[in-house]
Amino acid sequence: MTTATSWHMQGDVLEMCSCNTVCPCNYGGDPSDLPCDAVLCLRIDQGNYGGTELGGLNVVLYLQIPGKPFEGNWTLGVYLDQQASQTQAEAIGNILSGQAGGWFEPFSGLIGNAIPPKVVPIKFETLDGEHRVTIDGVLEAASEKIPHPMPGAGNLDTTVSGMAVPFFTGPVSVRRSSTLKLTDPDLSFEYSGKSANLARFEYSGP
Repeated sequence: MTTATSWHMQGDVLEMCSCNTVCPCNYGGDPSDLPCDAVLCLRIDQGNYGGTELGGLNVVLYLQIPGKPFEGNWTLGVYLDQQASQTQAEAIGNILSGQAGGWFEPFSGLIGNAIPPKVVPIKFETLDGEHRVTIDGVLEAASEKIPHPMPGAGNLDTTVSGMAVPFFTGPVSVRRSSTLKLTDPDLSFEYSGKSANLARFEYSGP
């Protein structure tokens, strides 16, 4: 049930998955292979949940989709930033669970298996326009530009918009993973050279 607390957050997002570049799920299609494994990494630079400030926190969602994405039955887990106070962690939990409204509310209906959240130190870095997210001993995720198929043409720097998924706000930079490795007791996978997207996000509710 949606609560009446107003909230807003914005920042940088790195989305990576096991699909080939470009991921068809973002355009209403089906995954390249099944199951689809993915992470959604958020760096919140501004935000609040009522009177609780959320700026400066990082969040990582990790998931596995067994079939057609919008038919649900996803397995989903969340890493919460160790920097977060108990009040901030509860606010983030209310938002991600869909209880606080916004796009997370219908999104929560896709979850069939919710892994209990874990509190960890999350490092979200940007260098030369590429994102790297690390959780020591658990997650390594980094993006890179896609090499141009024509010899000597450098790298592609493609931007798109209007995707089916609500993760991104504004133009999205299409990338690929230089590494995506998750070692979690509840869900593990490893890929490289697969789909990655970089963008800004701005979410609010209820």
